[in-house]
Order: sequence, then structure tokens, then C-alpha cells
Amino acid sequence: MSARLAKKLLKGAVKGVYTRLMDKVGGQLVAGMTDTSSDAPEAYYVPKRDVYREMVEREAADRPKG
Repeated sequence: MSARLAKKLLKGAVKGVYTRLMDKVGGQLVAGMTDTSSDAPEAYYVPKRDVYREMVEREAADRPKG
């Protein structure tokens, strides 16, 4: 009976580790492929484009100096 319990506990632990790993790796993979909100502050990767910086630069260039 203890072997059955050990097997059940081990199976649950492996499943939990696998799920956490897939959440982390899969989330990063999808985020890298579908980079549409690239100005997200907590992004772990360098964005393909920086919409906010470009907007600020455009507004600064359009603003009259003086």
C-alpha cells in the first residue's frame, strides 16, 4: 500500500513541476512570437518596437520651441 501512495505522490509532484515549467516556457515563447504590446514595462525581452518612445519623440518634434 505504501508503494501505491508513493507512486501517487510522485506522479502529482511530477505533474506540478511539468505544469509550472510549461507555464513559464510556453508563456515566454508565445510572448516572443506575438509581440504586439512591446512597450510593456516588465517584458523580459527587447521589444521589436518601442511605441511609447516613438510617440514621445514625435510629440517633442512637433512641439514649437520657444
